[in-house]
Amino acid sequence: MLHMDEPLAKPNQRLLDHLHQVAEVGKVLCQRFGLSPILQRRILLSCWLHDIGKALPGFQAYMRAVRELEQAQEEKAPEDQIQELKKRVNLARKKTFPHPLAALVPTLVIEKELLGTPFLATAVVISHHSPLSASLYAHFEHPPSDTSQLQSFLESLCTIMSKDGLHIPHTLFPKIQKLLQESPSGVLHQLLPKVHSLPKKEFATITTVLHLADWLASGNLGPEILFLNNGKQQLRAYLQQKGFSLRKFQRSLAETSDSRVALQAPTGTGKTEALLLWASNSERILYLLPTQATVNAMCNRLQEIYGKEAVGLAHGRAGYVIRRTFDEENDLDPRDHRLFSSVFAKPVVVATLDQYLIGHLQGRHWEERVTLSQRATVILDEVHTYEPFTLGLLKAALDTAPPEHLAVASATLPSYLLHLLEFDGDLLRAEAQLWQRKRHHIELREGPILHGLSEIAEQARSGKRVLVVVNTVPKAQEVFRTLQKMQVPSEYLELLHSRFTYRDRIRKEQNLQHPPPGMVLVSTQVVEVSLDISFDVLYTEIAPIDALVQRMGRVNRKGDRPPAPVKIYTEWDKGSVMIYGEDILVQSLEALKQIPTIPTDQDLINATEAVYQCITAQESYQREIEEGVQNLREIQKVLGCYTIDLSDERLRSYFMTRRRGMVSIEVLPESLREEAEDLLEKGEKWRLVELLVPIPVYWLVRGWGSLFWKEDNLGILTSLQYTSTLGIEHSQDTHTTKSFHIIDL
Repeated sequence: MLHMDEPLAKPNQRLLDHLHQVAEVGKVLCQRFGLSPILQRRILLSCWLHDIGKALPGFQAYMRAVRELEQAQEEKAPEDQIQELKKRVNLARKKTFPHPLAALVPTLVIEKELLGTPFLATAVVISHHSPLSASLYAHFEHPPSDTSQLQSFLESLCTIMSKDGLHIPHTLFPKIQKLLQESPSGVLHQLLPKVHSLPKKEFATITTVLHLADWLASGNLGPEILFLNNGKQQLRAYLQQKGFSLRKFQRSLAETSDSRVALQAPTGTGKTEALLLWASNSERILYLLPTQATVNAMCNRLQEIYGKEAVGLAHGRAGYVIRRTFDEENDLDPRDHRLFSSVFAKPVVVATLDQYLIGHLQGRHWEERVTLSQRATVILDEVHTYEPFTLGLLKAALDTAPPEHLAVASATLPSYLLHLLEFDGDLLRAEAQLWQRKRHHIELREGPILHGLSEIAEQARSGKRVLVVVNTVPKAQEVFRTLQKMQVPSEYLELLHSRFTYRDRIRKEQNLQHPPPGMVLVSTQVVEVSLDISFDVLYTEIAPIDALVQRMGRVNRKGDRPPAPVKIYTEWDKGSVMIYGEDILVQSLEALKQIPTIPTDQDLINATEAVYQCITAQESYQREIEEGVQNLREIQKVLGCYTIDLSDERLRSYFMTRRRGMVSIEVLPESLREEAEDLLEKGEKWRLVELLVPIPVYWLVRGWGSLFWKEDNLGILTSLQYTSTLGIEHSQDTHTTKSFHIIDL
């Protein structure tokens, strides 16, 4: 039973009960993370004091107003009464003083007395609701009008805190009372320069534990949900159920105790299973991949092993995917799942590398992402796909905050990449016979790929599953249209590229999991690392050798059939040069001329290695890597313990995870307006992402006011034609750009 004079943390929970619950969870997390005694004391202090500002009269009035509203709603009171109570709630909320700011003085005085400098607990408490920055609470010059209730609550709290070894002398209370009458922003302004240069790792760790303990306590969840308790048994059971027989390299990884491993294994030989066997004793796994599509697919796969609740998803559209999935299940709460996934707090999280790097660039909740990734087994899969600037960021991130266990893996792991990430001599390769598979029959053809379309149509008519890969979206649309004119049946012809709505892109990828005989898929580079598919024949434009290897990996994927035909058209256009650069296209073509017509997987790896030995030795490539390293180091130096302020143009210039290619922005086609408005009317604004299409930002600049405009609620609209068959089209698109997000938010 709640007494009216007891301070509340929530409408139906006493503040004292909440703080006690947070402290208890915090103690468990300290033990699980193996933190030092002094760090544990600062964490306990922050757990006990973070919400004491809620004892102020203004917050208590707000809680009473909320409780009255909830009671009226439960009793189905008249609508006019409900609306009046909502107004009271809003008015009471506006009058509240920020409770973290109210906790500043007590926490500062107590930490100084009990633990001394640095004032880590104070910094964590003041920023536990708003990111730490130079402008934090800058406008709150006047103290709260009545602090007597806060002081009384604090005095009663001291007796309980002493049981946790936090003995607060009563002689501190007059000092606290005096400082509470001073300008809170003034006190904070004096403190912030010291806060900026606090020990970053310790600040991030305390922030992480406080946030996790607070979130868990608020949701009545136990700390055990953050850890894998029987992951090894779950994986073994899954493999047994699938009738999985371990290969030699998989057994080697399962048996090793090495904390750092590099794995190179051909496509379709069980690389993922090997990595999970290596990580099977881990309490926490962070699995990083290059694209949203690969992340979604891997998340589904790992949920089958570890269970839906244990596996989280983190990428730019993860909130939508989680909400959609959980709405369909109707048995899970997507809010907690989304929150814990986004900060890498689920026992297993599958994320894009962008999300990992955003943490190190000190985006929102960087403290949790960095701390929890350090205390996890991190798997970097398909690591060969990243551009040099991104690799520089990654190197700097791993150097400054190395994870407990780290694996890098790919079918193509050039030696320069192993050297860059300091895996020299640590490479585990799949057994030799797996590299001797001959899966492809390569034919180099002069001229453009358009010369092969009649043959492609004929292959489809004969029942072959045909994959066609080109380097630009406009070229893909042109090839698709031509095949339509050649009367390839529409039900057997599919187009895939980056300029479809999210809904259409997902539908297409799902439909392509098991292509029927006679299917033709025309695609851009998105097929290289996004789909686990296997076709019979490949027709492709010339591209860098590693990209070609990935494309070939989508044909005769498991190598269980005779070598599949691969037709590579060696003429490149301006668009291909703009994307890749002419030098690597020239060297890749020369490498292809040197390998056998029916190469082994090892032949392809050797060709890739030869090309990249030349490319990575170039001054421009090395310079891009160094720019990535320096970018991350500089922003971390500038920010200290602060979270990046993206309204600052100078800081914003650092906040990128790649440089090559065009920035894209999402727009709503005018033809989908009615459907979008229907979603808004139904209160399903979160589903608008289904209808958005990414386009190059320069389209927007050139066509603003004529082709593009902004509207409230709907965002940016476009009059450009959109169909679910071709995607969005622009008559001025000239094959010269490849659109992707500079940062996967």
